[in-house]
Amino acid sequence: MRILSLTLVASTAAALCLSACAPAATTAAVAEGESTTARCFRTDNIRNFRVDRQADLYIRSLRDDVFLINTAGGCPDLDSAVSIAVTPTAGGSDNVCVGDSVHVLVPGASFGSGKCRAFVTKSLNAEEVAALPSRARP
Repeated sequence: MRILSLTLVASTAAALCLSACAPAATTAAVAEGESTTARCFRTDNIRNFRVDRQADLYIRSLRDDVFLINTAGGCPDLDSAVSIAVTPTAGGSDNVCVGDSVHVLVPGASFGSGKCRAFVTKSLNAEEVAALPSRARP
């Protein structure tokens, strides 16, 4: 009976030690500057946007998160647009996440419907936003 209780105590102590290490590793990663970036945004919370190279659209959300949206094959008049709208291609939600396909609507496009197919490619962290050229930073 005594051997069984010592084994139980030892295994419990080992489990507690391992679980205590997990939060420390997470805290260490954050302390080293590894930041977390937002994965999703609401399409009605776009605060600003900029276009770079006719196919890269950078948007800034109300929460100050910056996302890269790549248009498929370019989007007519996107580089001169004063306003845009981003809508999900599927589903009834206004939330879109990294990896989702979306439509970018350019009101008053000179030809076509002004609707372009695109993908939310990436959520940028603060260092990546700062590294963007000023003309592309939303």
